[in-house]
Amino acid sequence: CSSTCAGGFHRRVVVCQDEEGRSANNCDEATKPSESRHCDSGPCPQWNFGNWGECTQTCGDGIKTRLVICQL
Repeated sequence: CSSTCAGGFHRRVVVCQDEEGRSANNCDEATKPSESRHCDSGPCPQWNFGNWGECTQTCGDGIKTRLVICQL
């Protein structure tokens, strides 16, 4: 599949050959198999995050934290 998530395509080569495997041009185009098809490997992961928490200091430098999760 051309994509590891969400939509993508499978691709293949379809050629007309005779019984000995040589290239030919007398195949019926109406019966030619498709050269690509959709494939879907499921949803892409995305970042999910919460709100910033309180600062660890009331003045000067402090740190705010929040929950961050990678989810499908």
